[in-house]
Parts: sequence; structure tokens; C-alpha cells
Amino acid sequence: MSRRSNLYSQIVEPSLSESTDTMAVEPASKRARVEFDIPSFAKVDLEQFTLKDNGAGKNGHRAYPLVANESIRFNLTPSGWLETSYGFDVNGKFDKPSFLGGKVPEGATSEGLGLRITLPTDEATFMETLDTKSREAFAALTKTTWNPLVTETSVFGSCKSAKVNVILKGADLTKIAVVVDGKVVRGEGWDFLKDYMDECNSFRRSELKVVVRVKKLWTYAGKAGLKLEATQLVLRPTQKPVEADACADDAELLA
Repeated sequence: MSRRSNLYSQIVEPSLSESTDTMAVEPASKRARVEFDIPSFAKVDLEQFTLKDNGAGKNGHRAYPLVANESIRFNLTPSGWLETSYGFDVNGKFDKPSFLGGKVPEGATSEGLGLRITLPTDEATFMETLDTKSREAFAALTKTTWNPLVTETSVFGSCKSAKVNVILKGADLTKIAVVVDGKVVRGEGWDFLKDYMDECNSFRRSELKVVVRVKKLWTYAGKAGLKLEATQLVLRPTQKPVEADACADDAELLA
């Protein structure tokens, strides 16, 4: 029997479980769909953290963070909403994906855009603990310069934030819901999201709900860090304040 967990608020009420197929040797019509609950970040037992060592790779040492010997994923917004810090970066300041005119990646590499999330105290503490355990375990395997998962953001006052990658092309696309004009619209991929980018100011300072998984521990050119992916994402743009008309009374102006 499948189990379901609720991520979205009363406005958004999809099934929030992740699914995978089993019995792959059987015809598709006979395959059983297995769903599993997504735990709140607060219920992820980081005391069971381990780092699976897969040895040297092309770009450095390969290692995978696990909790209780399973990949790490969690609901970062079990109640309420968080907020984006800057919105999606579509200007190519960093690596530009192919759907924005960048180079097509080799093989079947998925592509996406980063989204930085402002973190309240409890969420920041969880992320920092996960990051510290990963850094210390990886340091026992090889020497690198570690890129922190959580950083200080001062654009809108001092606060902490972390970046997640939203997959918009390739495999394992992020399931997206946009709450706009009193409706919930669902979709996947860049062709869906791009229709809302201008209208929603690239989702700068938008409210969000998100399920996150630790994609991998990346290494490149002597540096290392954790890469997070959003598997499910709800975006709710905030209303941009409009200045009140201080001279709206024509009669007063003609007096």
C-alpha cells in the first residue's frame, strides 16, 4: 500500500510522495509503482550520516552522502513558506545551460537553473550540520578546498541562504507548480517555466515550498561541496508594492 505525505498548503494539494518502478523485468502494465514518504528536514537523523567512498574519478575523489544507507532527501518546507533570495539566474553570469544558448553538455547530463533560498534558523542549522558532516568525512578521504553549502546573504539584511538546482532539461525534471492569478498551474521543464519568468520577475523574492535531495558531493579542480536538487517545487510570486497616488483628488488639485 502506498504512503503519501503532504507538502503543499491548502492552496496546493498534490501527492507529495516520490515514486519509482520495481520489477523492471515485467511488462510496464504489470509494474508496481512504489511510493515513499518525504521526511521533514527536522526528522532526518544526521547521526546516521555516512559517506560512501567510490574511489578516484575523472575530476577527483568520488563520494556519496547517505543517511541510514539511503540517499538524502527531505521536505524543507513542512509548514509555511520560505522565500527566494534573488530568483533564477538567466543572464549567464555562471555556466549557461543549453536552453539559454549555452553549450550542449556531453552525454545525457541534465541541466537546470540555480535558485537561492533564504533560510530561517532551524533550516540553516540543519543545512550547516549536513554540510559539516560531509566536509569532515570527505577530508578524511582527500584534501580539497570546501565550498560551504550555506552562505551569508546581505542584500535584504543579514541572513543565511543555500542554493538548490531546479532541473529543467533532461532526466529527472523538477515537478513545478506556480501559484498565480488565483490558480495553480503545474508543469515541468524550461518550456513550462519560461512563460512565467517575465511576469514573475524571475521569481525574485517569491514564496516557495520545496522537496530537496542531495544530488552528489562534487569535486573539481581541487574544490568540493554538496549539490542540492529540487525534486518538487511550488512558486508563489509575491505582489510587488505599488506606490499610492498622492495626488488622486482632481478637485483638490483644481482648488
